[in-house]
Amino acid sequence: MDEIWFRLSSQLEVLQIEGTAAAQQMYHLLVSWLSQSQQALQSMCNEGYGQHLKDLGSNMLVWNQKVWEQIQFGYYNAQINSRELYRQIESLFSGEVSKRDVTFCTVGLIIGTLIGYNIGLNWRQNVKRIHYMRAVICHHYSGIEGVSVIDDAEVPSLQQSNELLIQVKAASVNVVDAKICSGYSKAYRRVLNSGQQKELPVVLGRDCAGVVVDIGQSVVGFDVGDEVFLAVPSWASGTMSEYLIATENQVAKKPKLLSFEAAACLPYSGCIAWDALVNQSRIEEGNAKGKRVLVYGASTPVGCILVQLVKLWGGHVSAICKLEAAKVIKALGADDIIPLNDCDIEKELELYDKYHVIFYTNDRPSDYYKLKRRVMPYGSFVSTIPQSLASDSFGFVSGSIFSGCIRIRLLFQYMCGSSRYQWNEGSKIKPTYLEILRELVDADQLQSVVGAAFKPNHIEQALNHVLSPDVIGSTIIKFK
Repeated sequence: MDEIWFRLSSQLEVLQIEGTAAAQQMYHLLVSWLSQSQQALQSMCNEGYGQHLKDLGSNMLVWNQKVWEQIQFGYYNAQINSRELYRQIESLFSGEVSKRDVTFCTVGLIIGTLIGYNIGLNWRQNVKRIHYMRAVICHHYSGIEGVSVIDDAEVPSLQQSNELLIQVKAASVNVVDAKICSGYSKAYRRVLNSGQQKELPVVLGRDCAGVVVDIGQSVVGFDVGDEVFLAVPSWASGTMSEYLIATENQVAKKPKLLSFEAAACLPYSGCIAWDALVNQSRIEEGNAKGKRVLVYGASTPVGCILVQLVKLWGGHVSAICKLEAAKVIKALGADDIIPLNDCDIEKELELYDKYHVIFYTNDRPSDYYKLKRRVMPYGSFVSTIPQSLASDSFGFVSGSIFSGCIRIRLLFQYMCGSSRYQWNEGSKIKPTYLEILRELVDADQLQSVVGAAFKPNHIEQALNHVLSPDVIGSTIIKFK
């Protein structure tokens, strides 16, 4: 084996020497050509151009011919006599090299090739493949007309160890989405978000249901394939896209008894309803016995949940809704139905005793003050309508002061360990609420009401349907 390597190395040394000689010849020829070109240029500057151009062209042709001949000569002289090399290797194998040496040589070559191949795979740069998805976005704050569906939104990737990548199966359309199209919560969006989520375009959707397709390293409560649902506040990036990123503390397991479409309408409306009932009214959690409750707009997504929860806790529920929705609301447990069709609400309410709590879930300003007069002393009047934000109309100076104040409060919240989600309705959206809703649904004590379902391409129709006074239950956008 040593003799084989010796003879091979000697042949390679001969090839190297001949190659070096050919390179030196090429170098000398190049230097000669440069000097000739310099002389020709100088002569062109001193004498007429025509004749010297002809001479230069002929000289270039002669020089190219000489260079080509030198290259051919060097190439053929540098060739290895392959037949002689093969003959010498064959004589070595037939004479002095044993089969064991040949085996070790072959095995060594194979192992070395495999090791080199694996090293090459590990050192290869990973090419980032960009995948695209559909998303429902608002690209300018001009109302519903500013909404469109795009097919080239980039699929997000995990950036933090506590994040999940979720494939969205269905998302609900809420009244707040229509308000976002007109600039609702844009000041908070600029301060509380980062990157491209600070400005337009804005992805719509406040809640959704889907499947976990990837998880961060520190995620312990979820695994790939889990069916989940979640909600986000109005200033956060929305849920109406085929994929989205959410942190582990924003997500809960989807109720097993519900489809993705039925589960998608619960998170946002359910959290708003739970917070209104438990934190803003005088009803204790789980106990509404002896309480008279009026739900204005009982056929809205929030109203449907409030009716069920109050009835579940033993309260007496009066519901104000369109006559067309009376059967649905009655089936959810309402004791009294007060129709909203062209009647005097104030006179109708005089037929009933006053209420401990009135929930205002449908935005009709003309009835707002009439309802408040029907609340008992020390009773509660709770509105779940998204309130107008003065910060949305701030100019540059006022907006800068507002942003500075928010950032200072964010700093204190960070030092105290609080979440940045505690702004506006963000404080009402908690994973503990989602867990409670899931348990109630799986115990068959809470139902979701889906009134209409649309495809993403029909988002304008869906938004107009949400704003319609005839809407019953939730409106859903279904993704494939």
